[in-house]
Amino acid sequence: MPSHVGHEVALLCNPQAGGRWRVLADVLDSYEAKAAYRIVTDDIDNIREALQSLGQRVKLLCIYGGDGTIFRVINELLRRPGAVPPRLALLGGGTMNVTSAWCGMSSSAGENFRSVMRAYFADELQWREVPLVAATNGGRTGYGFTFGLGPLVRIVQRFESSPKSRARALSIALTSVVGAITGVPRSWAATLREMEARLVADGQQLPFERFAAVFANVTGVINPMVKPFVGERTRDTFHFCAYAVSPREFAVMAPLLLRAQLPIDPRSLLRPVPLWRQALLSLAGRGELPVDERYVNHPARHVVVETTEQWYTIDGEVLPAEGPRFELALGPQLQLATLPGPLLRRLLPSGARLRRKLAHAPAATPPAPRPLPKD
Repeated sequence: MPSHVGHEVALLCNPQAGGRWRVLADVLDSYEAKAAYRIVTDDIDNIREALQSLGQRVKLLCIYGGDGTIFRVINELLRRPGAVPPRLALLGGGTMNVTSAWCGMSSSAGENFRSVMRAYFADELQWREVPLVAATNGGRTGYGFTFGLGPLVRIVQRFESSPKSRARALSIALTSVVGAITGVPRSWAATLREMEARLVADGQQLPFERFAAVFANVTGVINPMVKPFVGERTRDTFHFCAYAVSPREFAVMAPLLLRAQLPIDPRSLLRPVPLWRQALLSLAGRGELPVDERYVNHPARHVVVETTEQWYTIDGEVLPAEGPRFELALGPQLQLATLPGPLLRRLLPSGARLRRKLAHAPAATPPAPRPLPKD
């Protein structure tokens, strides 16, 4: 292992992510952490300073934290025009770890970190090149893997503005579903109302003005159990969906929509013979059933949304809108470390072999701990 490897790998930890100190200790106290420049901080301004101090030395940046931490780090890395971020390893460890799980980080954050470091030292670490969604609002651009607008974002904002707990999250989820279907309690009517908006996708204005959900995404996954997008995106497109239905219909259809199963066009039921013919062709792999046109779900290159919504989300972070216009496009690409399944991980260098290598590498001195907003 080269003597300067301690300057090639950095480990950034948000100790507030997930609130699990034992998990964080499993990362920081590992032998592998001795080969990394360690940054422990919980203040976004200090993250900016720490990342600037790394300069161009770091080839691999490992991030302990959830989607919120990743969002902050990525946007800080891309803050300067023309900035080229290092390769990233998203270890997990936060409340939400959607993107890290998509990259194969399926074990604990400590085990993920050890697997990444062993593969890196053996020159066997695999990479996935992924573009970001660039969301421009009020003259400012934010980058992430998922963008969202509408009632679901208002529900998340309601949770974020109250004391957080799993019980509270479950209560809000159940109340929102019941409220969308029954209209009770009435105090939730404003939260669950349809979003009024004008949408233009790839130059074509959608013929609808009210929406239950609008999302853009590059990974195909919004949540480990939510993969709602239809079709494969290309290198110059992102996933896009806009459902022009009532919150009640959206709640009823959610079990299908979360698995990318869109309802058929109800008008086709008035033409039974063509419908059955189309169904037979679909079973034979020669066609598809006509989809309800209110459920827009296809890859797109450019989307403009004009709305009076006060909040939007990027990667689970609820952000205040700074104007009525949102412009969505593909942003810069990142190289994300990926891990194989548990069986293939056994082929990576053993801990003993790695410790022998680390014995010849200088340990990096971590800066003093500092605060970062909770993930």
